Amino acid sequence: MLRRFIYPLALWLSWAGMASAQTVDEQLLAAQMAYQQANSQLTQANARLEQARQAKTLAEQRLADAQMALQRTDEELTAATSGQAAASQSMDTVAKGLDEAWKRKEGGQ
Repeated sequence: MLRRFIYPLALWLSWAGMASAQTVDEQLLAAQMAYQQANSQLTQANARLEQARQAKTLAEQRLADAQMALQRTDEELTAATSGQAAASQSMDTVAKGLDEAWKRKEGGQ
């Protein structure tokens, strides 16, 4: 009677041991797959981060270039405005001189 009980118990324990070993293997495989997936996601995130950093650096350089171009354009605008004011004043002076010359010519005839 004891033999009937012990043999199936030993068989069951042996099967349970194999089943738990298989479960451990499955758990190990699942953990390895999860690790590989997480590693892949980390690699992709690192690549995206690097691309974003490079894009930011490029955008900052473009912004600095645009600010310098704006400053040069402002300086050119200021110089052109001053030049136009001087030319306008000169034109007014010359026009008055021309008018006076015509008046003298007409008055002298």
